[in-house]
Amino acid sequence: MGLAMAAFAGCVSYTPRLTTTSRPNANFAYLYGRFSIRSESSVLTNGYPTMGFKLVCADGHAYTIRFLNQPKIEVIEVTPSACQISEIVYSDASDGITGRRRAPPGWMSPRTFEAGRAYYLGDYEAEYAHEWKIIETEHTWKLTSEENDYDSSTKDFAATFTGFAAMPTADKSFVSAPPRARPRRRPAGIPSPSPQQLARAALLIRRTFPTMKACEADCATGDCLAFRGPAGTAMTCVVYCRGKKDCPDGYSCSGPSGDVQPARGADDTEQPLTGICVAAPTTASE
Repeated sequence: MGLAMAAFAGCVSYTPRLTTTSRPNANFAYLYGRFSIRSESSVLTNGYPTMGFKLVCADGHAYTIRFLNQPKIEVIEVTPSACQISEIVYSDASDGITGRRRAPPGWMSPRTFEAGRAYYLGDYEAEYAHEWKIIETEHTWKLTSEENDYDSSTKDFAATFTGFAAMPTADKSFVSAPPRARPRRRPAGIPSPSPQQLARAALLIRRTFPTMKACEADCATGDCLAFRGPAGTAMTCVVYCRGKKDCPDGYSCSGPSGDVQPARGADDTEQPLTGICVAAPTTASE
């Protein structure tokens, strides 16, 4: 999905996201899911290059779901109708259009959205990169993951948008792969942590569960991994991060950036696990 900068006129009109304090309107339908992108904010605009899924509907309305540089649930409000994803749009840090791409054929199959209901569209992750060239700058967007995690994401939706907790939901995901009980969240290229690393990290994560089922019910954006604690084998929720913005409220990112540096004992033979969210106070600015 690499695109060179071109002269596209105008800006992307991203559909406004609901806030966590929003309340449902019985005359509308609601679409939710995770749409995240690894993209750094611009110093000049405080925005960041991103992308969006454009939905066109039979009633003439169109909506563009913006990818955020943090993996959290998004919700938009739509009028009841039958809609399909028609294209993927790409934008710069000021939301200026830099490219468009026709959606895959499987995403163009219409979904019907009824009033008074909320519909899960899937969990999607992408990456943005750019390369300076002599004449032009090549901008590249890559969709790195598309997953159907309806049960976990719906639980997170109800807990985050409490006004919608009683609203009926349905799985209308555009994900082509079959639903999975849980997606893996560990970034590509990062090796699995050892039991020793996990045992040390669990003391800082402070989210310990007796079983895998209990962990997965409360670990929507992380990996449930086993370690040996004082009372025997237990599970902890490992959420990977590149900065505090990737972590839940009250957590900091443990890693080379200096947010939090985990201690290392004299007998430890392995480096502490870094790049994870821990419940320790931030000691340095990001």
